[in-house]
Amino acid sequence: MAASVAGAEAFRLLDVPLALILGSLVGAALFANLVGPFAGAAILRRVGQLVVGTAVGALLTGDVLGILGANILLMVALALAANLLGLLIAFPMGRLAGIDRLTAVLSCLPAGMAEMSSLAREVGADETAVAVAHSLRVILVVVSLPLLLGSLDAPEARAPELWEADPGFLVVLVAGGLLAAAARRLGALNPWVIAPMALGLLHAGLNGPVPAVPGPLLWFAEIAIGASLGARFQVDRLARLPRVAAASLLAAVVLIAAMAGGAASLAAAVSGLDWRTLVLAAAPGGLGEMIASAKALGLGASLVAGFQFVRSALTNLVAPALIKRWMT
Repeated sequence: MAASVAGAEAFRLLDVPLALILGSLVGAALFANLVGPFAGAAILRRVGQLVVGTAVGALLTGDVLGILGANILLMVALALAANLLGLLIAFPMGRLAGIDRLTAVLSCLPAGMAEMSSLAREVGADETAVAVAHSLRVILVVVSLPLLLGSLDAPEARAPELWEADPGFLVVLVAGGLLAAAARRLGALNPWVIAPMALGLLHAGLNGPVPAVPGPLLWFAEIAIGASLGARFQVDRLARLPRVAAASLLAAVVLIAAMAGGAASLAAAVSGLDWRTLVLAAAPGGLGEMIASAKALGLGASLVAGFQFVRSALTNLVAPALIKRWMT
């Protein structure tokens, strides 16, 4: 954590967009490669996701839900486009990487690393290659898109200071953590973000919106998410699989450019939604990472959460069933 905080502070002093996430990512990656892997990265990510999910839950007003409902077909369309493009990219990627077709498909689908790695283990694919491909893609998304969007003068969202905050958000945060832990045991999809969002929605229906999460807690969440990403970046693993790493980077660039560039622009033209928000909404990154990026950049975090959740659910729930049926 000291290395992550130091990296975050260095990036903040250099005025780098999304400094807390990117700086902590670099700090954690340096530690992981120069000192050694550290325990607790997964716990850090879960805590960061809980905080981010609670913060998004505080944004779920009736107007926001109306916007999400009005764009559900667009969400599904972008999710399908990302999966079809990932499937098409998998075949040349597999040839370049020297891996089998099943491993290539699992490596290129825009899904969660944990879910696809577990599926690879279950169906006899190369789990390490899949983990490398997904880690590189998410890191590339988090590093490249915020730098682009941060240079476009996106509006800044001000979170309340700690002493200004209404402690009511703690109820949703703690209850969300307990619900997520129970849901995880039942095999639920990424519950650490979704559970506090769902409770925030319930709270809004019964008692009004959840109080805003204070700034210092959001800063910690950004550092925690960045640190957990940096822990994945292990040079020795990449060195053992140079062809896989190179092919994965190329496939990631194509998928990111097509979705965050072409698809986001088209979706903005069709819907009239903010293009910058749709860049993160369409990007093939992690659910928690993209929502945290949107919060840090002052963009529509609730809208990003909706798009990212639909794509994640479609990929992680439907794709495994199809793969088991047709490719194993």
